[in-house]
Parts: sequence; C-alpha cells; structure tokens
Amino acid sequence: MNDQPMNSQGFNRRNFLKVGATGATGLALGGLGALSAVADEAKPAPLKLPRRRYGRTGLEISTLVGATDWSADVIPLAVEAGVNYWHKAHRWTAATMPDAIKSQPREAYHLEVVVDRVGGDNKTGHIDEEQHYQFVKNAVARSGVGYYDVFKFHFGYHSVAEARTNLGVIRAYDRLKKEGLVKHLAISQHHYKDINGDMAFDIVAYLMDHSPFEAAQFFYTYGDRKEISDVIALAKAKDFGVIAMKTMGGVGRAATDKKMQTLLAEPKYAGSSPGAAMVKWLMANPSLTAAVIATKNFDQLQENFKAAQEHTLGRNDQETLKLLAGFNQGMTCLLCADCVSHCPEHIAIADILRYERYALDYHELSRAKAEYKTLTKDGSACIACGDCIPACRADINIVAKLKEVHNLLG
Repeated sequence: MNDQPMNSQGFNRRNFLKVGATGATGLALGGLGALSAVADEAKPAPLKLPRRRYGRTGLEISTLVGATDWSADVIPLAVEAGVNYWHKAHRWTAATMPDAIKSQPREAYHLEVVVDRVGGDNKTGHIDEEQHYQFVKNAVARSGVGYYDVFKFHFGYHSVAEARTNLGVIRAYDRLKKEGLVKHLAISQHHYKDINGDMAFDIVAYLMDHSPFEAAQFFYTYGDRKEISDVIALAKAKDFGVIAMKTMGGVGRAATDKKMQTLLAEPKYAGSSPGAAMVKWLMANPSLTAAVIATKNFDQLQENFKAAQEHTLGRNDQETLKLLAGFNQGMTCLLCADCVSHCPEHIAIADILRYERYALDYHELSRAKAEYKTLTKDGSACIACGDCIPACRADINIVAKLKEVHNLLG
C-alpha cells in the first residue's frame, strides 16, 4: 500500500461553475489544491489521491476508481486529482474518450475492458472464447488506445465448479495478451445462489489459488457479512487486488429523508455525512485496494474525494455509520443474497433490490426499469410464502418489498 495524504484545501464551487462547461481540465480537486485553471487564484501544487497496489497486476491505482458514466465535467477534475484507473473503459471510442485522459502519456492511466457472457444475460448467457476475444480486439481498434490494462470478466462465474472447468475466458485472455492487446486478468464477481450457484466470496477465494486471475471486484458495504471482510483480508495476504462496488446502500435515500437529515444535524454527527463516512470506512481498510462509487455531480465528487483524502474514521463518522445502519434496517438490502436460496420460486431477490438501489440511491430510475425488465422472474412472481424473510440480516419484509419494487419498476 502506498497511501499518501492530500492537502486540506477545498473546492471552489464558484470557479468550478465558471469553467466547468468547457471541461474544467485545469481544475484541481477539492481537498487537492487550488483551482489551477483560474489564473487570479493562488496555485499551490495539488497533491493527488492515494494509490495502492492492485494485487498481482503490480499496477498502482487510485483508491477511488473512475467510471465511464461519470459526467463530462466531473472526469477532468478526477483526472487532475489523480484518478488513474477507469472502469468499463471499452465504452469509450477514440472520438468519445475524454481529452483529460487521452492527453496524458498512455502509461499514466489504466483502462479496463469488461467482457460479458454472450447469448443471454449474466445468468442465462454462456462463456465463448472466440466471441470474447473478438469483442476485446474490436474494442481496442475502436478506442485507439493500443491496449487495455485489465481484461475483466463481468458478473463472473456461477460457481466454483464452472470456474474450475470452463476456461474459455482465460483462453481468450491468453490470446489477447500474446498479441499485446491486454495485460492483466480480473473478475467482477456476483452471488449466484438463486440459480443454485455459489457466493462471490467462495468463488473469489478459489480463484486466488487456482487460476491466473490477479484481482476481483465485488459488493462490499458497511454492515456486510463477515465472509466478505474475511476474503478481502485473505486477498491482501495473497497479493490479490480487490475493488469494492455497490458500497453506498441507503446513502442516496438518507440524503432525501427529512427525518434523517434532522438527526444528522445533531452535534455528535457534525462534520460527517453518510456518504463521507462510508468512503472513510472503505479507505480505512488497508486490505482493500480501491472502491468504485457512482459520482454524478460536483457535490458527490467533492464529498468522496475529500473523504478519501482523510481516510480515517472519526468518532462523528462512526456515529454517522451507526445511524445509517439503523436507517437502512428493514429497508435497504445489503445484497448479501442469504435470502435467495430460501425462495421456492427462485426469484432473483438480491438483483431486484440492487435495481431498487439504482432507482432510489443513485436516482437512475430509467436504468433500474430497464434492468428490471430483463429478469426471467420479477417481483410479481412472489407467492408470499415468507420463507425468505427469516434469512434476511437486514430485517426486511421481503414479501412486501418485492411488491413495492414491482410497483416502482414494473
């Protein structure tokens, strides 16, 4: 780990808005120095986001990962702050890749190409060596970047057995690596108990010792099950990189809940917020390489980066996380997937409640509805037996929740 602190100066929102429409390529980030694009301001050299070793890849990546769905105004600021790893970079072509990224030397940033199953979704689709190979080869040609640093198998294996026997992804990667089109192999792993598969932590633990995979990305949030923390610690011990995703459960809802905002005004929470406390909690884990967090606007950018700068939980942050956990109890799914193996209808409960997060926490209703439509069985398939409810560690009335989400997204 190579954590280095940043300075304590904040964003200047007025100056951000003044130049943001043109891309703001010269701006330094909140907590990262003065705004270098504004000539009449003091301009101390900005310090960068901390970086950590991404496991066996050997890459030193920023502790906050960038993503292609960030806004055009946010990306240049993130680059200035030191974000050097970009999730799902294959979505950019040579024409659409942000100038703030491609204007740098190629070795200064790391791009990830994400490969999905073919012939269906992440549960019904299959692994196909040739199609995966051609997908990446075409993506390289479209992007003009020369190569992708990380080839990532999206959604991952259904089970340890599949990881052991189906080597199509690995063969595609080997071919691409020999041609210099990719460098490293990683996986974005989900749980698959609803289709009689295995949990993400069991699959990732297997991959650490029995495959050429060098890193993984999976769900991790405050209050998550112990097995997730254990596999992150194991990964560190084995020099296997880990990126956390879906970390902000309930944060978006808390920001619009009047009662929650009234509680947060109490002195013991002063200087903290659910989002900032969550980022600090993630960064305080030395075994975690980085986190990818939805960042849609200036305010989220400022809060996330300033929290990553401090990366130490204060008493106020600890109290805020406890308050958030209480707010989430009975309402926000932790995506642990404990419930799905108890459902006689094999409903993808965790997926449905993940889409609810898109709608209510990320405020992406259209995306949530589109994802919900792809389900073989949606919330309306629930027979209200209640078998899943005792398994929920968040005390959610899943029967009522499925009906509620179906009304929202169906």
